[in-house]
Amino acid sequence: MSDACRFEANVIHAARHDAWSESLRAHLTTCEECEVTAAIAPWMTRFERMPDREHILPDPQVVWLKAQILRGTADALRVTRPLNIMQIAAYLVVAGGWAALLTWKWDVLRRWLSSLAPEQIVFEASGGQATLSVSFFGIVFVLASVTVMLALHTILAEE
Repeated sequence: MSDACRFEANVIHAARHDAWSESLRAHLTTCEECEVTAAIAPWMTRFERMPDREHILPDPQVVWLKAQILRGTADALRVTRPLNIMQIAAYLVVAGGWAALLTWKWDVLRRWLSSLAPEQIVFEASGGQATLSVSFFGIVFVLASVTVMLALHTILAEE
C-alpha cells in the first residue's frame, strides 16, 4: 500500500466545503487514492453530522443501580418461593376441608336450610326438626378461622 497522498487533506477540505480548485480536479484524475477520498467525503460528512445514537444510553451508574435492585428482587423471589408453595398448599387443604365437610353433611345441611322456610318453621314447632351436631359446628369454626387467617396473611404479605 502506498503512502498517503500529500493532497488528501486538501481533497477532504474541498469535498466538505465544495470548494474545488482546477489543480485539485486535475489531481483527482491522476491519483486513485484522492479520487476514492473525494467519493467518500460527502458520505463521511453526513455521517459526521448524525447524532451519536438514536437512543442515548443511560448513565452507567443508573444501569448498575437497576441491576442491583433486580438482583435483590430475584433473591427475594427465590427466598419466598417455599413460603408461596406452602401458602398454595394451605389453600388447597382448606378448600378440600370445606369440600369434605359439605359433602359429609350435605343432607343435614339441605334439611337445615330448608327448615329456615316459613312452612318448615311451623313443622318443626310441632316436633320434627333437622339438627346439626356440635362437632359439625366445631369443624366449621376451625375451617372458617383458618380461611380468615390465610386471607389476612395473603393481604398483609402483599404489602
